Amino acid sequence: SEIAKRHVNFTSGSEFQYFNDFLVPKSLLIAASQSGETMDTLEAVRSAKKKGAKVLSLVNVPASTLTRLSDKTILLRAGPERAVLSTKAYIAKLSFFLLFAYAMVGKFNLGIKVLKETSKQMTKMFKEGLQGKIKKLSRKLCKGEHIYIIGRGVNYATALEGALKIKEASYIHAEGFAAGELKHGVIALVEKGTPCICVVASDRAKESVLSNAMELKSRGGFIIGISPTKESVFDIWIKVPDVGAASPIVSVVPMQLLAYHLSLIKGYNPDRPRNLAKSVTVK
Repeated sequence: SEIAKRHVNFTSGSEFQYFNDFLVPKSLLIAASQSGETMDTLEAVRSAKKKGAKVLSLVNVPASTLTRLSDKTILLRAGPERAVLSTKAYIAKLSFFLLFAYAMVGKFNLGIKVLKETSKQMTKMFKEGLQGKIKKLSRKLCKGEHIYIIGRGVNYATALEGALKIKEASYIHAEGFAAGELKHGVIALVEKGTPCICVVASDRAKESVLSNAMELKSRGGFIIGISPTKESVFDIWIKVPDVGAASPIVSVVPMQLLAYHLSLIKGYNPDRPRNLAKSVTVK
């Protein structure tokens, strides 16, 4: 909505059918899926089609059910996602959403430029020792019971995704919050030493997120900042590049790695977490 200047609604696939009353034949549903076989996503698409809406799918698996149901399909081409946890397909979806937004306002080439620069900066991020920093952090957090993650704007979704990966791989309770909602109750969960990851991009939400991080620290929170710049409130700083609108792409990677290393330290198989399947084929 910010780049393309379009009105956009979003919801999880399983909830979509309860919020589809606003759809009209001029509506476009964009359905994002790694496998193209997840039941809730397929039901959302069928629900939209009944309303006469058009469907564009972002899918990693060619010839999946979702591709057959969609009016148009863009293949992610991220390669086989062998682990149950989706990581590279998630980043591929973010990349396509960003490129799509630029394309809608006639700035496709700018979108390509942004993504190429983001890829270049991510390579540099690894060369500068990201893996070692995350390994060290995972040793510090592996015995804890809770991790809280905050973000604002587009990086609220990053906080949710980071928490999901940590839960799935390490079985440590992790929760992502909209940073501005802390004072409405959830800050009561924070006590001395509670790990709090703060996703801070160089965007219009920066100062507000840092203010929320300070609120967490004043309650005893141990603040882990994922940010292009080091801030005084951080107890540990995980540096990520400043890539503008592509910040969710680079900011989620440290948490994907953290989930992976927490899993290994705790003796679990990060590719096959308990109770989970590659595609959710039931309601």
